[in-house]
Amino acid sequence: MPQMSMIWPWSSQACAISDTEICHGHRARISPLALLSILLALLLFSPLLFSPASAGHINSGQDIQAAIDSAQAGDIISVGAGSYSSIIIDRPLSLIGEGRPVLNAALQKPAVTVKSNGVTLEGFEIRGVEKDTASKFEYYMKNREAARGQRLDVPNAAVMVEGSDFLLLNSSIYRAQAGVYALDADGITIKDCILNGCDTGLFLHGGRGLDVSGCSIINCRKFGLDIEWSGDTAVKNCSIINNSNVGILFREGEGADVDDNLISGCTFGLSLWNASHNQVRRNRVDHNYYGILVTNWSCYNNITDNLLIDNSRGEITAGFGIGLSLQENSSHNLVVGNVARGNYNGLEISKGCQYNAAYANNASGNKHGIRMNENRNNLIFGNSFLNNNINAYENLSRNVWNTTIGNCYSDYQGEDENGDGIGEQPYSIPGPQSKSADHMPLLRPLGKDEERMGTAELQELVRGYATLPDEEEAEPAARLEKGIMVISSPRPRLSPRWGDFEPLDVSRSPFQEENYF
Repeated sequence: MPQMSMIWPWSSQACAISDTEICHGHRARISPLALLSILLALLLFSPLLFSPASAGHINSGQDIQAAIDSAQAGDIISVGAGSYSSIIIDRPLSLIGEGRPVLNAALQKPAVTVKSNGVTLEGFEIRGVEKDTASKFEYYMKNREAARGQRLDVPNAAVMVEGSDFLLLNSSIYRAQAGVYALDADGITIKDCILNGCDTGLFLHGGRGLDVSGCSIINCRKFGLDIEWSGDTAVKNCSIINNSNVGILFREGEGADVDDNLISGCTFGLSLWNASHNQVRRNRVDHNYYGILVTNWSCYNNITDNLLIDNSRGEITAGFGIGLSLQENSSHNLVVGNVARGNYNGLEISKGCQYNAAYANNASGNKHGIRMNENRNNLIFGNSFLNNNINAYENLSRNVWNTTIGNCYSDYQGEDENGDGIGEQPYSIPGPQSKSADHMPLLRPLGKDEERMGTAELQELVRGYATLPDEEEAEPAARLEKGIMVISSPRPRLSPRWGDFEPLDVSRSPFQEENYF
């Protein structure tokens, strides 16, 4: 239960009981008997006096800031319907909106500035101010004192958080340059909120313990959630839709759980940028240019049981879109149990990535089921590559395509002569100068109910199988042995049917300088 205000419940401060004054300015003395009676009453009713109570109710047109300034730590201030100007909360309070009151930001004046730990804000509509560089410059030129000691690169924020343990509940934020802006703040919880039409819905730099759940982050012009140099983050059960650049960006952080979200209609749905030791599970990721992008030395992430469908943005490159992409030296990641369907590339691993495991995924009905480009020593097994234009493709790479089992390919032409479910003839992986083959191709997909390998077991298999040397000596096609010319080829005798197709090489970073504040 909340703490009680120290304001006396039966009188105004002007009429507080005193041994020298009472109301109307008359002086009075209290007899010893009366004083004893008062002391006994205080002892008798002290549980009531110090039990939870509201510090006050603010009606439309009244001054919220005055109520905050006179409140005690732990008070609850209820705010009635109406429209209010900017406020600063500098002590641990709870502000509860009744009837959806509106808080309005102004240029370089957030609607709410939180300068204390332990603040709760619930039930408000918060209207921000969009980015306006010219007006911002003019503001500070006319208000020199306002600029003194301030960071002039801070965006127009609807809610500016400078304290920890902040709760934003059941509220809506509209059209701010930054919906919620927090630097080095721990323990931020945003629950059942709407962040709509901002440049960036939430910007968090530093801090630990962010919890975003049940929220809609939509129509943001740059980032839905931009979380940098932070740890122990949870984003769960949110709808992250139609954010022009990145839906969720985790940059230079670790320990995030991204579970059970809808991420749709973004250029990059979810991006891990130099972010490691994160869990990405059971998200539906659709109609993005890149569904999930793991890039720039992002390592030891588990990406499991996500639905990656119809990631294609024709307005960027006709028909191009990728379900899941590991890029730029991102290694030791586990990609397990994902379904990729209707993408240009269902799964791809490219450019210096090593020791990743792709296991028990179903990439079907894409242009490419899986595309491997300029990398080596990744382990791909137990997957289903069905009815893609090209089921598997390897370019300038050398990877490992089986353990004791390989993958299931809908265009495999070999036979299972001993009935063990594994083809006797290897499946040759197509691609320019490809030397790889799946030597244990499956005749049928792994069953949905089959028990999957755990993280430790998969990591052990990577250590055991992905051991190709960094430099390889090419085996000559023709060599002389004991005076006899031997002509040989490392390629299997049966190759799959696949078209003469040059895959599209797309390189674009979502993190250009102009995308930042």
